[in-house]
Parts: sequence; structure tokens; C-alpha cells
Amino acid sequence: MASRAWVLPLLLLLTRPGATAAKELLKGISYGPAPLKKAGKLPNDDFMSTSAKAQWSTSGRGDLHIIKRLGANAVRLYGNDPREDHTPFLDEAVVQGLQVIPGMSDYPYTQMPKNCMTTDFNCYSQIKEQYKSMLQNGFAKDGAYHGALKTIIVINEPDLKIPGISKPTEFCRAIVSAIDGMIDAEKETDTKSNLINFTATFSFGQCTACKGSSKPALGQMMELRSAMEKPEDVGYEANNNLAEVYKTRFTNSFNTANPANDMKPLFLNDYEANFDSTPVFIGEYHSTHVSTKKDIHDVIEVAKNSDALVGVSFFEFQVRYDKGGTEMDFGMFGLGQISLAEMNFFGVEFPVWCLMKIQDAKDPGNTIADSLTVGFEGEGIPDDQLCVIDPKKVPLSEDGYQAILSTKSVNKMADFVRRVIWHMGGDVEDDKALVNFATKYAKQTLEVTVRRLSGLSFASMVDELGQHPSWVLWDAMAACVADRSADQDTVGEAIGWTCGNFHSFNCSDLPSFCSEDVWAHADYVFSLYFAVETDHSSPLEHCNFGGAAMFAPSKVYRSQDSACIVTKDPATTALSEEGYQMILQFHDTDKAAVFIQREVEDLKMKVANKSALTNFAMKPPAHFKDLKEQLPQVPWVCGGPSGRNCPFPVNPTDGGGGGWVVGLIICIVLLFAAILAALYVRRKRQMAARDREVDVDRSVQVELA
Repeated sequence: MASRAWVLPLLLLLTRPGATAAKELLKGISYGPAPLKKAGKLPNDDFMSTSAKAQWSTSGRGDLHIIKRLGANAVRLYGNDPREDHTPFLDEAVVQGLQVIPGMSDYPYTQMPKNCMTTDFNCYSQIKEQYKSMLQNGFAKDGAYHGALKTIIVINEPDLKIPGISKPTEFCRAIVSAIDGMIDAEKETDTKSNLINFTATFSFGQCTACKGSSKPALGQMMELRSAMEKPEDVGYEANNNLAEVYKTRFTNSFNTANPANDMKPLFLNDYEANFDSTPVFIGEYHSTHVSTKKDIHDVIEVAKNSDALVGVSFFEFQVRYDKGGTEMDFGMFGLGQISLAEMNFFGVEFPVWCLMKIQDAKDPGNTIADSLTVGFEGEGIPDDQLCVIDPKKVPLSEDGYQAILSTKSVNKMADFVRRVIWHMGGDVEDDKALVNFATKYAKQTLEVTVRRLSGLSFASMVDELGQHPSWVLWDAMAACVADRSADQDTVGEAIGWTCGNFHSFNCSDLPSFCSEDVWAHADYVFSLYFAVETDHSSPLEHCNFGGAAMFAPSKVYRSQDSACIVTKDPATTALSEEGYQMILQFHDTDKAAVFIQREVEDLKMKVANKSALTNFAMKPPAHFKDLKEQLPQVPWVCGGPSGRNCPFPVNPTDGGGGGWVVGLIICIVLLFAAILAALYVRRKRQMAARDREVDVDRSVQVELA
């Protein structure tokens, strides 16, 4: 057999026949974590969007981290909204050491207006535009594909839907035209490096209308190969050399619910005889009729010993309650009873339920997740780490309080209370008092009805803390700022809402230095909105913005870039019209002077006369713009745009009159004293030397005598 020229698929490092090094197998997990516990409809199915970050990120439920711990090295996805930025998901995958196998959505093929079925299964224009948006929204940057990507699924099970398995000409036309469009999308976005592979994932159905073979999936693959080599045979005129693409950038794939012992006789033996240079992987693998532990072990062994099969993606991560019926048979994790957080998923609020392992129906005593971990040689994840209620993550609400209450942990309740206090602008000074307070709210001996009658709830907790107990230091300079633990998508949506609800400020007037990133932008509009549009009575309510903000003590926001926060503190408030007006409202000369001196320094000038500054601050200009224009002209500043030199260190008390002279005199005196001391030492050394010479001469004379 001729040597094989392997195309690098997915994350796979394959060896040529005869090589001694073992290939790295694909050990993927198919991921579609619908947040529903019963049959229902979702607003979107893009689970790698930032809208689903509360599920996949380590700041949320940590699904990608869990997938890695199970031993996987890749994650396969389905829904893919081209309008969404997928960079955060891809970046997180890289951190976790996972390759990402995304799929094109069914939307352009079967659902959108003027979909592929309305254009006689020519999908070029629909897919090109969709894929171009994907490349621009995280799949590529600076002319190169994101490092997390190695293969993309052009379409999942085309033989079952465009239009069906009995019409291979049509489904092959759809696939080749889609790939042609994707390549042109690469050209239009100048994506030239780190190129990835294409695959079309077929069902494991038998295609009796396919010419090459009626073996499951094999006939479909043979028809597609012919169509890629001669697209005109399926009624398509290609813009690109698809035959070359097939040789250099294509991987075959299929889904199956058959067990490992079916793979060789039903598919692999014939595949290896007909495809000598095109790798294949199983895009969905899970037979529910056999023991998972044994079957995963067996299929991995099949892949290890095959020149063609490079691995599998196990189906699937989570039970799909939303689909119901037999679709619920495959997930390795179910949804538990504890809500870890809230998730705004494309405009609809969903709880982020903790995960629980599903038992293997064919292997009593073992869970599917644990069995997969053995087969994938992962470290695994203990049951007690799945439904961990984290006081740093639960929502600051009655639901969050009830979740912490269910842990029966005073320490967790104390952490929860501390977090509530932080969001109310305070900081705990007496830890013992905090524990006493938390103990009351964590008490588990009361029946639920008694607890309700006693008024112990999240609302009562907030009411008590709102009385400002003495064991908390309440910061008068606390401000409403962006919560750095929130995701940028949530913060961006909150900015939009805030700007749309201002009565006294137009967000188009945002200072330029606060428009550089989303956090600075959010700090400005959140702090200003809370200061001028609310009555300040309820920070948890009025400084929340859908979880995007917190009412933070000054020591919190001063630890980060606070230049864009509008506060009552002249030493920290933003140097802007709104920050200036916030200080002027106090009619306090000292506060105004502090703000004005900061602006002087921001303009690269210095205050040369502090008393003159104070006089100026008694009747300051009415607007910040006027202040900036007047400051370079006043006689009590120097340096920068004032045009006046500051030749000596400035004494701001008297404008430099006399202080520098005294300092100069002292320096001269000290220098003169140092010179005299040096001369004295030198003189003493010379005299000592002469004395030694005289002694020597006398000694010589005595000896001669």
C-alpha cells in the first residue's frame, strides 16, 4: 500500500504507517447544555456564546473544566449564531487544553428565509455570509484561525435533512457549495494561516441510492468524495479547486449509536479499503444498550489499531430534557436541585442548575461520567464537587440566600453576608460580630413555616444591614461601579439599558478617556446613574443592572482603574463635567480646591501658590470646560500650558517666596564645610608624612655615627 499523506484533522497528531510514535486520539465530548428541566423551546441554541458563559466558564459552573477533567481533549458543538463573538469561549478552551469542533447551524440550510432548500440545494451564498461573520466574530484574527480550532463541521447529518438519504445528488450539492462558500469567506476576510479542516458528519444510515456502497455512512462519504472531485456532476460550478481541498483539508465523520464491536464489520474494514488518505472520526458516539465502561474502552482500542479512525466524540455532556423522549437517554450529567447562578440567555432568564452524574442503566453501580473517565484516562471529578454552592457566585437574592441556607454552613453564610455588605458599600470590621449575624441566618433548627413567621429571609437580612450596624465600616465614598466578576456581554447590555434611561446625561457625551474599554465605560454610566437618577436608598436594587454592577467601597474601586468613576470624593471623582458638578454641589471651598488641583496636575502644571488656589476655589467657574480654559491663564500655576517656568521646587504655601533661598544657603554652607574638612584632613596627612621622613633621617645618622 502506498504511504499515506495524512491531513491533520481536529487536534490530531497522526503518524504515517510504519512510524513508531503513537498517534494522539481524539477524545471529545459533544456539548449542548440546555438549561431546561422539561420539554420546551429555547430562544437560541448557541451554547458557546457569552450568553451561556455562566455554564461553560470557570467563573460559572465550569463545564469546560469538567470536560477536561473527564479526560477529553476536545469539545464538539452544534448551534452557532454568527452574530455572537465566540472569542471568550475559544480562549477558555485553550486555557483548559481543549480543541473546539464547532458546527454550522441548521438555520441557513433549512430554517432561514431563502434557505438552501429554496435555492435548489445550492448553499454557496447562505453559508458564505454566515461563515464570514463567524470568522469576524472570533474564529479568526489577523489573518489566522483561532488556535482552539482545527476542524469545523460544515453540516450535521445532511443525509437526513437536505433533502434526505434517498437523494445523494442534492445533499452532496449542498455540501460542496457550502464548502466553496466557506473558502471564499476565508478569502474575503484574508484568513490565510493556521487553516482548519472541513468535515460533513453523516448519519449511520444505509444509503441504497448511493453508488459506491450501501454500508452505513460509507456510501454517503463515497458520493461526497466524487462530488468534491467533480462538483459539476452534482450540478454545481465551483469557484475553488474542491478536489485539492478534499485532499489537503478534509476529514470524514459520522454519528452512531452502535457499539464498538460493530465498527469494523459495518464500517471500518470497508472504509480503510476505499479511503487511503482521508482520516475519519465519530462525531457522536454512545450506545445505550451496552456498558459504557467496556464500550468506550473497546472503541478506543479500535481507534488505536486503525490507520483511519482517529477518535470519537462521546454523546453527550448533559441530558436534553428539552427534547424529551429517547433524546434523554444519552447525557452523562443531569440537572440537580441547586441553582448556582442566574443566566440571561438571549433575553430569557434561566437558573444555572448544578450537575449530577447519571447512572449507567447497563452497568449498575457505575455512572456514565465515571465510566467515560476510565476510558479517556482522565482524573475525574468527585460527586461532591459538582453541586458545590459557592457564596461568591450565587445571586444576591432570596434564591441565593436559600441556596446558602441549604448548605447548613455558618462559614458560607458569613461569606455570603460579607459579599452582600460589599455590594451595599460596607466592609466588615468585626469578624466575630459577622459570624454571630451569619449564625442567626444560617440556623437550621427552625421549621420553614416558623422561619417565615420570624421574618428571616434575604429581605430581612438586607433590612438589618441597611440599619448600618456598628460592626461594619460604611464608606461614605462608596460608588456604583462595574462588577469585574460579571461577563462583558452582561455589562454591555447593562450599559445600553442605562444610557437609554438617563434623564440628565447623554451617553454620547462620555469622556473620551472612558470609552477605551467596556469596564471604564460602565464605571462612568453606572456611577453617574446611581448618583443622579436614584434616591440612593437601596444599593442592591438600584446598583445592580442585571448583575453587571456593585456598590463598592472606595478601597475596592481604588484598587482598580478608578479614573472614570463619578463620586462625592474630590480626590477620586472623574475629571469631567459630571465629576466637577458632583463636587460643586457641596459649595465647599476645600473640596473644590482638591478637585481643581487634580485638574491642574492633569494638565501637566503645578500649583505655585496654595492660598491663591483657595481664593480661586471660593468662586470656581460654573462648568468644567471653563475651568480647563481658565487654569493655564491664572498667575498661581506654572509649567505645562501656562508657559511659566518652575525653576526651583515650588513651595505651594507662599508661591516660592524665600523657601528656596533658605534651602540654597543651607546647601552652600554644607558644601563649604565639606571642603574645609577635606582640606584639614589633607593637611594632617602631609604633616604626618614629613614627621616620618625626619625620623628616618635621624635613624640613618645614628647608624653612621
